[in-house]
Amino acid sequence: MHSKRLMFLIVLLSLSACEKSMSISDEALLDHIEECLSNDNLTPGMAVACGNFQKECQRRGKKTGNYFC
Repeated sequence: MHSKRLMFLIVLLSLSACEKSMSISDEALLDHIEECLSNDNLTPGMAVACGNFQKECQRRGKKTGNYFC
């Protein structure tokens, strides 16, 4: 459980610096979004990371026309 929170913190810190695209696969992005949607007790950091995952999903959808999230 703590390793997931640590992973989210690392992702959050790496994403909060800029609005560039993420270098993760669509499948991994979708997995993160599904995990965010299924978790009712998000920490503030995890909530920000989840928001960044959603923004990235929307950005990819606009770019490709494939809205998979």
